[in-house]
Amino acid sequence: MVIVECPHCDEDIELPDTADGLFECPHCNEEFEWGVKGELEYEATVQSTYFWIGLLVPFLATCCGLVLTVLLVGDSWDGLVWAFLSLLLCPMMALGIGIYGYITTQPLLWIGASVAFAISASLCLLLFIGAM
Repeated sequence: MVIVECPHCDEDIELPDTADGLFECPHCNEEFEWGVKGELEYEATVQSTYFWIGLLVPFLATCCGLVLTVLLVGDSWDGLVWAFLSLLLCPMMALGIGIYGYITTQPLLWIGASVAFAISASLCLLLFIGAM
């Protein structure tokens, strides 16, 4: 058993150890919540997953594009064009995911996509500078 204090009347109440949910105080008959941390921890985990989705999906799409370019087109001038387009896919997808996350008010999604955009745009810029 665990003893909690009613938030309304400050009286002690005994609850089971695994108590979770909405309870009524036997002293003042007011309702209060107890043990809802599990849901909050779950929501925080889901929210942090949005960051990783925004960060990794553009890179994974680019990697898939590069692998398909090597497998289907091979090493030719056409393959070079397709590889170049696959590299441009990362910043474009990151930008799209970032805009979607901003519009749907999912801050961790657009933050992850912004990081992916910054990294991929920097790498594309270095690639262009190196090609010149």
